[in-house]
Amino acid sequence: MDLQERGEAQERNQFFTDGRAMRTPPTGTVAVGFLKDDDHLWRGLDDQGHVAATLPEGIKLDDALLKRGENRYNIYCSPCHGQQGRADGPANRRVADGFAKAPANFHDPDYQPVPLGYFYKVGTEGYGTMKGYASQIPDPKDRWAIAAWIRVLQVSHRAKQSDIPAQFAQNAKGAK
Repeated sequence: MDLQERGEAQERNQFFTDGRAMRTPPTGTVAVGFLKDDDHLWRGLDDQGHVAATLPEGIKLDDALLKRGENRYNIYCSPCHGQQGRADGPANRRVADGFAKAPANFHDPDYQPVPLGYFYKVGTEGYGTMKGYASQIPDPKDRWAIAAWIRVLQVSHRAKQSDIPAQFAQNAKGAK
């Protein structure tokens, strides 16, 4: 057992007709840990193949998720989209004439009715000149947290004083 015959990467091996020790995996195989069969979680699609309107099962909308979403948004998204989602991030302001195509303003009426999965899908795969961020944000739960935070930005942007619960209204008046 100590001296087994085995092939090293890039080594020649006369056992196979092509002389290579490294073998191509059989068609249809998936490496352990890489089976991404939950389309809702990994691709932002519901069971009908449409962009999902809700968070995937197992991701709970709570303070921890929103705090994580805010944190990840501020790191990865705000440089272009701005802290409030108005497409006025420092990267856009720093370029002399701005980007060739401005980043999305999440408060634009076109983005109000889009399903939550849209933000997840665009953040994962990219859209137009924006590249996907799946490699920078490998955990899909973090990308869903960012999508939830974008929705929070949208809702807070449209909020009125009357939307604030009575127990918090006094603090909100003092904050002005």
